[in-house]
Amino acid sequence: MDTLLTRRRYLQAGAVGAALSLAGCRSATDGGGRTSRSTTDRSPTPVPTPDGTGTYAPTPTGPKSYPDRPAEPTREAAVEFARTFERTRAYNRLHADNVEEISAQGTARHDRPAHGGHYVLATSTGYANYADDVHADWGQLPALYFVSPGLVVRAGDYRDRYFDCSDVFASEDSAENFATPCDGRWASYRVHNLHTEAHEISVTVEYGTDSDSTTVLEREYAVEPTGGIQQESVTYRRGTYRVRVETADGSVTDTDWRLGGPPDPDRPLTVLVTPVGDLRIRRVPFGSVR
Repeated sequence: MDTLLTRRRYLQAGAVGAALSLAGCRSATDGGGRTSRSTTDRSPTPVPTPDGTGTYAPTPTGPKSYPDRPAEPTREAAVEFARTFERTRAYNRLHADNVEEISAQGTARHDRPAHGGHYVLATSTGYANYADDVHADWGQLPALYFVSPGLVVRAGDYRDRYFDCSDVFASEDSAENFATPCDGRWASYRVHNLHTEAHEISVTVEYGTDSDSTTVLEREYAVEPTGGIQQESVTYRRGTYRVRVETADGSVTDTDWRLGGPPDPDRPLTVLVTPVGDLRIRRVPFGSVR
């Protein structure tokens, strides 16, 4: 196995929402005689699990059965469900008729209780070896689960949104910025829909006070159930921002977003459409399960 690890080409999840180096479309060999395969793991609509209605998540078919929703909404039961679900997804996605070896693992961590259930963060890793000396790695970025006896939603279908870094909001005085434009990390936020209906969402980001503010960003998104948005390229400038989010049905929420230095990519500002359809803005510790 050590020889195999030194010969194969590592393909990691470099874009949010993409699970790379999976069994799928064939790519060029890595020069060591072993072929890597890659594809993306996206599903535009919620897919109920084979257990019936009430579970919304992309569910690759395969030999492993997906777990039943927990009958009792305890913290431990929710975490174990998400861990098993992630491992099952990875195993089934890697499985193929010519597979010779599969290894799949799931990791999960409790986030918080809400709405009669629990938010859980989960991710999965794995690999598979196939006939003809083909190898595939699974690398899935963390997904946000809501787990309850009557409903499970897995929001992990991220879509990147970004624009030219030279247009990102920044100060002419470089000392007021946390990074040089186009040279380093800039602030981003995420949008997740854990509701079972699609939502149109508008996000406005303003810099400064109500009496003297500058609009930094205005965006509109159509987010399907289980879907998510990663909005890149928001700002380089230190300071306090006001983030306002509104849905097409008139639900509104806002929050202050304070940036004193480079933003923490493991705890991004996150807009949630909750399982009951309302809005929340908070920081979600996605990096805690990597």
